[in-house]
Amino acid sequence: MSTRVLMMSAGILLLGLAGCDPEPSRGDGGGGGQMVAPKGPKKSDPLDDAIASQEGYVYNPIGKRDPFRSFLSFGSRAEDTAPRTPMQKYEIDQYRLVGIVWGINRPRALVEDPEGVGHVMEMGTYVGRNWGKVTQISDNEVVVTEEYKTIDGELVVNPIKMKLVTDGGL
Repeated sequence: MSTRVLMMSAGILLLGLAGCDPEPSRGDGGGGGQMVAPKGPKKSDPLDDAIASQEGYVYNPIGKRDPFRSFLSFGSRAEDTAPRTPMQKYEIDQYRLVGIVWGINRPRALVEDPEGVGHVMEMGTYVGRNWGKVTQISDNEVVVTEEYKTIDGELVVNPIKMKLVTDGGL
């Protein structure tokens, strides 16, 4: 070996040993090698605070894409292959309920999408990207129901109420 390689090897070895303490220090000055907690007021750890603030958090998968399902699989569900209606272009909360025809055999409601285009809904109309269905039309609101299956296979029914917007507010 050359002298240069030998000197580099020795330098690396010395750097590695510089951080090592041959005799571990003991907090109490005596045997056992036990660690002693520092005395004084306990300081708040930001990580502990963040964990404590998340204790009540519950993940809700409703309306979210399944992260374990490949985005490359096309047509795996019947809903994915069915043609979507113009009312399924936006999320339900993006539509604004502007009118209701009430007191007839088949009540209808008029909603406006974010682009300002009006759409007529009646019972059974699909609304929103998650295949919500109009299940109730009353004199001042429309109820759209979305159904989901949880990870456990349990059916969750989520009713979403759309209130009629009047000149004086809601």
